[in-house]
Amino acid sequence: MKLFTGGRRKVVAIMAIALVASLTQVSSSGAAGAGTPKRGGNITVGIFDSFPGYCMADSLANSSLMGARTIYETWVEQRADGKIVPYLLKSWEHSADNKIWSLVVRDGIKFHDGTPVDAAALATNLQALRGALLLAGKAGSPGTAGGFTANITDVKVTGPMSVQVTLYQAESDYPESLYASGRFFARAPSQILGKTCSTTPVGTGAFKLVSTELTKLVVTANPDYWRKDAKGGKLPYLNGITFTYLPDALPRVSGVKSGSLAATMFSSASEAKQIKDLQKNKSVTSILSPEDYYPSIWLNHKLAPFSSKNARLAVSHALDREKFVKVRQKGLGSVPDSIVGPNNIMYNKKNFAGFDLAKAKSFAAAYKVETGKDLEFSFPVNTSSSDDVANSTLIKQMLEAAGIKMNVLPQTTAEIIAKAFPQQYQAMPLLLMEGTGTGFILPFLVSDMSGGNPTALLNVSPRTKILYSILNLSSFKDTVSENLLFAARAESNMAKKKKLYQDATAQLQAEARLTSLWRTSYMLSYKNLGGVGELPLAAGGQRRLVTNFGIDWTGVWSNK
Repeated sequence: MKLFTGGRRKVVAIMAIALVASLTQVSSSGAAGAGTPKRGGNITVGIFDSFPGYCMADSLANSSLMGARTIYETWVEQRADGKIVPYLLKSWEHSADNKIWSLVVRDGIKFHDGTPVDAAALATNLQALRGALLLAGKAGSPGTAGGFTANITDVKVTGPMSVQVTLYQAESDYPESLYASGRFFARAPSQILGKTCSTTPVGTGAFKLVSTELTKLVVTANPDYWRKDAKGGKLPYLNGITFTYLPDALPRVSGVKSGSLAATMFSSASEAKQIKDLQKNKSVTSILSPEDYYPSIWLNHKLAPFSSKNARLAVSHALDREKFVKVRQKGLGSVPDSIVGPNNIMYNKKNFAGFDLAKAKSFAAAYKVETGKDLEFSFPVNTSSSDDVANSTLIKQMLEAAGIKMNVLPQTTAEIIAKAFPQQYQAMPLLLMEGTGTGFILPFLVSDMSGGNPTALLNVSPRTKILYSILNLSSFKDTVSENLLFAARAESNMAKKKKLYQDATAQLQAEARLTSLWRTSYMLSYKNLGGVGELPLAAGGQRRLVTNFGIDWTGVWSNK
């Protein structure tokens, strides 16, 4: 999850929608990474997100997620073609009604503390994520994971390496929810049940924790890592990596050019100029992700003015997205015509309130007739970021042309995130919609992720029940779109599934529940590195080369 400032998935047939589009693009040629692997070396990587913590309730955004994923691995992974495949899991099976899923853990893997990755460990992770351990007094809050796992009604160990998960509503693509866009790590039970869960990450990854602080994560090679390279050699190749938080783009640019940074990440959300500069640099290799990330403006339906549909439509029609992409994105990115992109199964242009100044003025006038007030609202902006200020200034000018007043509300990024769940602003920008599937999107578009289950685990108190709706940032309940979304999630027939999702999008856009400004991408630039993107997944096939959480560092080596 990430503000517009930049930093911050999928059944086989669904993901086949756009195999070519899902592949990343190498946008400049430097040392491309081919050659004989070299062992050793410590490198530094520049990122634009900090490290708030590593427990269930801690939100690691995008580039800091890349650092954490050197320590942690996921139960399942996503291939470049979008298919979700086993990773720490060996396999899975499901009942005919898609409500009972049997998960089998891969043999012979250990956490960094030496304990086995087995059925008990998987069950502990799932129970922590859904809040069962919180209610039992054994672990802390699951945070937003409580919403993502709300459909689980039971977790049962059925053998030394097997777990049965029972769902309230059918999910034909449950492994996509288990992936959670790469965020559901396998944490060691000792971390989950310990007193230092937020500060002591213990996973199964190719690297182990050395030290961590808000602005830096240092990891060292795991000598007992379970995976091998193609020749049976030990992984990883690097001795260690330091991930350092550099919020301003210029030090990241100069660092990768000079070689003081072996690699660094960028987001086109606010760093388009720097991306275009590095794409031209012949000594640096830069890899751009697909535009599968959809920054949104979330309109709070519980507060005026956006409790009014007229207000929501006025703002959406007032946004000149083509101008925004040209001026603020330097032409990098594309103009949206839906709340998701064309690679996503939900993509539908129907009812999208695109730029139309005459309609914007008409809906603003209708709002005044409806309420007796001019259309005015406040919008949080991180005023310490010149890019954020420039973005909001242009948005403000667009709205003023339609007779709409937007007041800039100076906030820090930390303040904005803290007030986002649940939504406390009239409107706010946040990058949550992403990917080609819906596992990470659907929770933000429904009012109750338990699907109305009266016996849902966290319904025991208002304090925990809120976790089932906390992700719904626009604070709305739309029975029509919710029924369509849940029906689509349950549907096994891919053509029917796609149609249901598209109908849900049309309904959400007709009511202007949220809107989009552009489609964005992420870029990793590096120098003197080999092996980037070459190591296949454990189940075979290639992973996506670069995503919002960067790259996989397991098979990367230093050429220095």
